[in-house]
Amino acid sequence: MSQEFFTYLPSELIINILSRLPIRTIISCKSVCKSWLNLLDTPEFAKSHLSISVPGLILYESRRHLEYLEIFEFEDELDLEAHELHYNPVTEISSREFINEEHPGLGIQGSANGLVCFRKIGQHPETVYVCNPITRDYIQLPTPGTIWHYPTIVTYGFGASKTSGQHKVVRIYHECRRDPDNHKLLGIPKSECWVYTLGTGSWRRIAPGPKLEYNCRSTGAFLNGNLHWLVTDLEGSDWISCLDLETEVFSTLSPPPDIPERRGFLGDLTVLGDCLCMCDNTSDDEIVIWLMKEYGVEKSWTKEFVISKVPNYAGESYEVVYPIKIFKDGDILMAWQDFYLFYHSLKNKTTANVDIPKLHTTYNKEAMLHTPTFLSLRSFAMENVCSF
Repeated sequence: MSQEFFTYLPSELIINILSRLPIRTIISCKSVCKSWLNLLDTPEFAKSHLSISVPGLILYESRRHLEYLEIFEFEDELDLEAHELHYNPVTEISSREFINEEHPGLGIQGSANGLVCFRKIGQHPETVYVCNPITRDYIQLPTPGTIWHYPTIVTYGFGASKTSGQHKVVRIYHECRRDPDNHKLLGIPKSECWVYTLGTGSWRRIAPGPKLEYNCRSTGAFLNGNLHWLVTDLEGSDWISCLDLETEVFSTLSPPPDIPERRGFLGDLTVLGDCLCMCDNTSDDEIVIWLMKEYGVEKSWTKEFVISKVPNYAGESYEVVYPIKIFKDGDILMAWQDFYLFYHSLKNKTTANVDIPKLHTTYNKEAMLHTPTFLSLRSFAMENVCSF
């Protein structure tokens, strides 16, 4: 099909056609001609593409003292000869391209509509970035109000409000009073919640909700316009803390009925498909995956999968694991803490490492679903956007 054919088509039709192509092909199309470059940079194209974009995999890994962000598209077909054929590399970015430090040390805090939120790990844990790895632009958020020190707990979340579509970074801060001998939580004398809405240029405080103990290592699971964290109240009972990003009001949900008491519980919240998911890894013998089949309905918690553990898998105990995606052929992609990616075959009842040629063997990986987008951060007012 000649390029001249497209010159007679309405721009809306061209956008509809091009938005259905793979990410790497769309990027190549920008080099075809100036008119296509301009068209593919429009908000109309970004909106059209995002409306049909399907989630892939975002991976942040350390290797040989360098840290990389990698994006993969999923090949989700029934007749693939090997599990590794599920993954098609899209792009790779060194974190040094936008953080001029020898060991940047980042942690993924969430992904929404193709934008990714990162937080510095280490000496400057309040440095937060929002990045689009496809358009290769990013912003560094201003430092939020109260700087924390142990035993204070700070946790983050990132998502988009359901009606207005505003992208928001959420920072929950609370001081903890603990028993000096056993570190048991005795009280939370101070609690704050800060919200940064992209395009406003500043943080603002909102009502923090009930005084609950958050885990500093957890990030908010984003689903249905809400962020979710597994928390504990002062009596030691487990709850799910929910923040509606539209109304900015907190509420709580009950976890699945058979979740052990917090002190012995290994697991966390995530999103699997279109369901809130609780992965219980407490047992020595099995991993239990719970799904909330009807969002917000506590009675809809269902024990969906029970996976037998392989003894001493990868030479370590399983500790905290969580599922990422279920493929059509029954393979479940899972992450073991921040160290390994593995999959479990529901059909063959086997467990094995994910062996992607592009994926290097390292011991520091963070992975989650990510929906690619061509939405430019330059579309947000009052933001100092940088490119890499």
